[in-house]
Amino acid sequence: MALGLYEGQLARWVRALKYENSPGLARPLGGLLALVVAGALGCAADAVVVPVPLDPRRRVERGYNQAALLAGSLAASLGLAVLPDALARREGTAAQATLDRQARLRNLRDAFVPGPGWPGRRLHGREVLLVDDVLTTGATIQACAEAILRAGAGRVFACVVAAGVPRRLWG
Repeated sequence: MALGLYEGQLARWVRALKYENSPGLARPLGGLLALVVAGALGCAADAVVVPVPLDPRRRVERGYNQAALLAGSLAASLGLAVLPDALARREGTAAQATLDRQARLRNLRDAFVPGPGWPGRRLHGREVLLVDDVLTTGATIQACAEAILRAGAGRVFACVVAAGVPRRLWG
């Protein structure tokens, strides 16, 4: 699920959140994303929210994980628990924005692992809402969802603020 396409004002807000030190944008964007999720999904009462983890170096550089901020806002709006450290990203993966689809898939192979305090029992058989800022090729969401399912979750639903549209779809 996506709030909208990665274009226009929505793209500007996402870029500001991600690259221009505007973490305050996460609250309204997460709240809007919650409206989309609630309308489309009607989550189970025991669903949990898990953000896509950021590479540790980029987390230090940026000072925050935009996906974790979005997940917190979405979870608060839906009255769900957020598990910010359920997944961890191993160091050393290249920035996805610079890679094509095949390189992204290779880059993320085994990149996501259970977090240090993995709440495995709390996820067993449950629905998980996986939250990220942007979906382009789907490689990051796919790699995270696979790690969550291997850890015992029942189902994983991905929700992002903005989804990119491949140029080839437009002719």
